[in-house]
Amino acid sequence: RYMDPEAVVGCEDGTVRVCDMYSRSCSRIIRMHSCPVTCIALGEDQLIVSGSSFGTVTISGVSSDQKVAALKFTDRTGIKSLCYNPSSQLVFAGSTSGYAACWDLRNMRSVWETRVSPNVLYSMQYLQNDTSALAAGGIDGVLRIVDQNNGEVLASYAMHEGKAALTSAVSLYGLIERKKVKRLAQDGSVAGSLVTARPSIKCLAVGMKKVVTVHNDTYIRMWKFEE
Repeated sequence: RYMDPEAVVGCEDGTVRVCDMYSRSCSRIIRMHSCPVTCIALGEDQLIVSGSSFGTVTISGVSSDQKVAALKFTDRTGIKSLCYNPSSQLVFAGSTSGYAACWDLRNMRSVWETRVSPNVLYSMQYLQNDTSALAAGGIDGVLRIVDQNNGEVLASYAMHEGKAALTSAVSLYGLIERKKVKRLAQDGSVAGSLVTARPSIKCLAVGMKKVVTVHNDTYIRMWKFEE
């Protein structure tokens, strides 16, 4: 993660290293976990939140040399994604087993913890200044919209990968295809869809009425939503 003028990197030895981009040197080493750091989120006032392969979530400051707080997460399968919303001061985490959790940093307490996917959650993000919805994606290739306040899955979407594209064109940037998106059942079931037709969502970004996802194939997808 980048926080001008420093980059924050999680390491396999459980430390987080803060690197000065101008001097090209490591300015601080912070001990966060006793196991590999798997993901990092940066908050206000140089706050660092990190997740580990053992399912632990810890908090520290850039000026500190060790963790200053730990967040309780009952799922111990490993943290794969983290994001922090400064508007609500909530931290969200996604685990290897598909569980998502939320904590309020004002009192360091758990807000909710629930399973939103049957498999690993690789990425969770929200629209800037929004405190209502959270987009989550993972290994099953399904884009899920989650309520930030209670963890309820509001909607689940998957692309019609097996069907022909509505439009197709070749540009300087490569092949551009337009496809339909299917809204899944309320339980998020993806039965009847081929696994190979749903490339994993490795990371995502949220914009106004759209979500951009990066997959384990050669495509970057933009999901557009109407009112």
